[in-house]
Amino acid sequence: MPISKHDIYWEPKKSPYNFEKYDSRLESWMMEKLDDDPTVVKWMKRHGISIPWIDVQKHQRRYVPDFIVEYIDGNKSILEVKDPSRVDSDEVKRKRKAAEMWCKKRGMSYVVATVE
Repeated sequence: MPISKHDIYWEPKKSPYNFEKYDSRLESWMMEKLDDDPTVVKWMKRHGISIPWIDVQKHQRRYVPDFIVEYIDGNKSILEVKDPSRVDSDEVKRKRKAAEMWCKKRGMSYVVATVE
């Protein structure tokens, strides 16, 4: 599956917005999946979350996760979609660690989803 494809997802069922922009086919696929998931109450890509993390050169960077998702049981998650070939990269591992700590402080979970 080609990864990069920027476009607009019109009229999402469970986002508070009338459109959401996506940056990859994986994100587009996840938007459709979230809209069709009966356990999902609400999701959004335009959530305003920016998580600090430290790169391998010890520089502080900012990470904007793909989605925030709210479920019918009241739980919330940060959801990141990744190509399986990138999941184990150093950069992704560092971002994941920072996001997991950020979520834990807020009673949320962090999920990485892949598609093969």
